[in-house]
Amino acid sequence: MKLIPLTFEELTTRARHLAGGQAHLHTTVPGCALTDGDARRAIVLEDTSAGAAYAFFDDEPIEQRAKPLAVLLHGADSVPGDDEALQPPSPAVQRMADRFEAGRGHFHILNPACLANPQPGRWTILFEDQELGTLQSSTDTRPLNDIRVVERLIYARR
Repeated sequence: MKLIPLTFEELTTRARHLAGGQAHLHTTVPGCALTDGDARRAIVLEDTSAGAAYAFFDDEPIEQRAKPLAVLLHGADSVPGDDEALQPPSPAVQRMADRFEAGRGHFHILNPACLANPQPGRWTILFEDQELGTLQSSTDTRPLNDIRVVERLIYARR
């Protein structure tokens, strides 16, 4: 996936313009496959209707800047509040969550239209694991319980 670099302000403006359409967000850590192993963190905005992906790169944590954009693009039901009770995830995602909490990798939530989705047309939770390689869970329907657990984990990191 070719990334078009933007400033954070440009990315935010583009996200607001794309809200309600065919756009979604990724957060990445240094070395992530979505950013071809770039040594920086990134917020990646995909405009799937245009087949374009934009990225803001930074050496500092990006999660707190990305969270409001995730709510804007994915909906408040996807990104739970810090104190909100969650339903348990699927066993596959729980295994990924356990690895994440042990500092072993990072998550991606890939919707059916995502340009990086290895299972086009399906919802895929992908986990890049430093020791086990890529783990994934794919479903035909939106796995909201899994998504909410993953989003909580992603945005709890600072």
